[in-house]
Amino acid sequence: MMITRNTVLLALFTALAMWAGLSESHPLADNSDASKLNSDYSLPDLINLRKVPGNWKAGEQASLEEGRFVLTSGQNTKGSLWLKQGFNLKDSFTLEWTFRSVGYSGKTDGGISFWFVQDSGVPSDKQLYNGPAKYDGLQLLVDNNGPLGPTLRGQLSDGQKTVENANIYDGSFASCLMGYQDSSVPSTIRITYDINDNNLLKVQADNRICFQTRKIRFPTGSYRIGVSAVNGGVNKNSESFEIFKMQLFDGVIEDSLIPNVKAMGQPKMITKVIDQKTGKEKLIEKTAFDADKDKISNYELYKKLDRVEGKILGNDINALDVKLNDVIKVQQELLSFMTSLTNQRSTKQSTDNENGGSTKDVIAEDKEEYKDFLSLNQKLEKLVVEQEKYRETAKRHGDGPQVDEIARKLMIWLLPLIFIMLIMAYYTFKIRQEIIKTKLL
Repeated sequence: MMITRNTVLLALFTALAMWAGLSESHPLADNSDASKLNSDYSLPDLINLRKVPGNWKAGEQASLEEGRFVLTSGQNTKGSLWLKQGFNLKDSFTLEWTFRSVGYSGKTDGGISFWFVQDSGVPSDKQLYNGPAKYDGLQLLVDNNGPLGPTLRGQLSDGQKTVENANIYDGSFASCLMGYQDSSVPSTIRITYDINDNNLLKVQADNRICFQTRKIRFPTGSYRIGVSAVNGGVNKNSESFEIFKMQLFDGVIEDSLIPNVKAMGQPKMITKVIDQKTGKEKLIEKTAFDADKDKISNYELYKKLDRVEGKILGNDINALDVKLNDVIKVQQELLSFMTSLTNQRSTKQSTDNENGGSTKDVIAEDKEEYKDFLSLNQKLEKLVVEQEKYRETAKRHGDGPQVDEIARKLMIWLLPLIFIMLIMAYYTFKIRQEIIKTKLL
């Protein structure tokens, strides 16, 4: 049958059409960060926005100004921004907030809180940093009112009791130092919850690990996402908290997988101790969990142990685990090397016996290999004997006490030197023997 040019072109055109149809019905999987962005639960581009988006509710003094939400616009003000609809948690997610604090630096009663709490509508309770004091979920608090200065803290609550401002720091399960005040450069806080990685909860600040843990489980269901802030208080400052961006991703993004190389600074405390007898001063580094008094009750001790446990669970100990694995690996390699040397020695002896070599021949061969070492040992023994002779001669000539003292001091220096030389000589010739045997094998 004759195949014409038109037939070939028609077949190619049909194949291309079928391939295009398959591509449309079965598109290639797109795992990029852009494909994971959930625009329904994210803030749009605020630069081109003229009013609050319909799916968000701005509360109190919060306002949209020149491409950003200003939560606190003056002295002793507060503001909030909440999603109107709940987020249905059923898989991994990543949540990013980009914010800034300008206009004030120093200790303050105010702060900004980021919320991920079980859905019960937009909270009407505004008692805790202009957010709910009774909630079931996670609160990330950024403030400069605690004993350790400006920090980012993680707080968990089950909704059974009211969280109060006075004891909020006692309930922190993890924290890190974070300089955020009066900065023209915005900061980004990223929350990653990876169900596929044994429910790993990771919090990053500006792409650095603040804390991470696998001890927290978020039940599936609807959650409310929002942010609230308050400034002022006793010092009546005008610290302005501003929101530039909020994005929610359905899954884990690339930046969430940045290795934990540059972790955030952890809180430390320096205490000045004065010696009452001498009056000398010295600085001692303490943790936030050390006792401030010499005597402490069992109840207070249990509370501090509970906080230490939460700190360990909340912060990353992966570096310690890696070092421990390295030590175990080195020990296994040393054991394997020694086993190999032992097997080589056994094989060498078996080969010598099979070739007709007697035990005496093997001993003679070993003596020949160690003759230098044995000669050195004999010389050291002669040196010790001669030293004893000199000592006895000095005693007989009446210089006993003085010469005896000199001899005693010499012995103190010579004995360790002799011991070290023996060890070095032994291992030198042991290695030499093994090298020769290895070459022969």
